[in-house]
Amino acid sequence: MEHIFLLFIAVSLAYGVGCLGRTRKIGFGLAFAISLLNVVIGLIAVLCSKKIDNVEPEKMEE
Repeated sequence: MEHIFLLFIAVSLAYGVGCLGRTRKIGFGLAFAISLLNVVIGLIAVLCSKKIDNVEPEKMEE
């Protein structure tokens, strides 16, 4: 049971780093994958990646 909880925490942190990677050149997928291996290295990779200039907020469809 303890292993499942730790796995949940690790995946949650990796998802958070992946969300940070959405607005950067690295992108969500690569940031998430690197963070699954090591969250600290994934966070460093995201923060070192350049920001995308033309990020538009998602528009809600009516």
